[in-house]
Amino acid sequence: MGIFNDLYIYEIVLLFLGTFLFLILSGGLVYYILKKEEIKKLLLFFPIPILMIAYPSIKELNISKDKIELSKYQKQYQENPEDSIARDRIEELTEELESRATSEEDLIQISKSNILLGKPEKAIEVADKIIDKNRKSTDATEEKSDEDPKEEGKSVVIKNTAYQLKKIAKIQQQTIAKKDTSGVSEKLKNLKLNPELLKISAIVKKTNKVK
Repeated sequence: MGIFNDLYIYEIVLLFLGTFLFLILSGGLVYYILKKEEIKKLLLFFPIPILMIAYPSIKELNISKDKIELSKYQKQYQENPEDSIARDRIEELTEELESRATSEEDLIQISKSNILLGKPEKAIEVADKIIDKNRKSTDATEEKSDEDPKEEGKSVVIKNTAYQLKKIAKIQQQTIAKKDTSGVSEKLKNLKLNPELLKISAIVKKTNKVK
């Protein structure tokens, strides 16, 4: 079901029903042809399953495109925090994708976006979802003796990334609230971060004018 992760339930149902209806109509078409009966009336029904299949398929493609675009604008904004166009696109794409984000990888991107947008509370909330989701996933596979080491390693990376994002967001939250601005730069510097998060940490320093 991985290819359907970004679709709502009704869109998945629509896709399967459309496929089923198309197969039924195709079978009927073959039957009509063999019986040499008029097929024009039957052909009129074919656009229905085609539309039912096309809608969720196009939606899935658009979501995949938006994910790629979000990643692109995140990198662009990290390179230039003054880029208002990139910031606006990050905000738009994050809002569009947030309701459909189900995988841990998607949630990582959403959490990153919220830090870049100066929304630490939201970033922490999403990071907590990742941590909770990762914990449940780990608990569910602990009893499996044949667990794939690659999957286990991937799970650890995601969990660590989520914790790191949460730490960055908490420091950002303190800075924005002006509750504890002393030593913020040092706190960010002392965080052990994945290379991909170093620029996000730098953005927090710049956007909050931390010295």
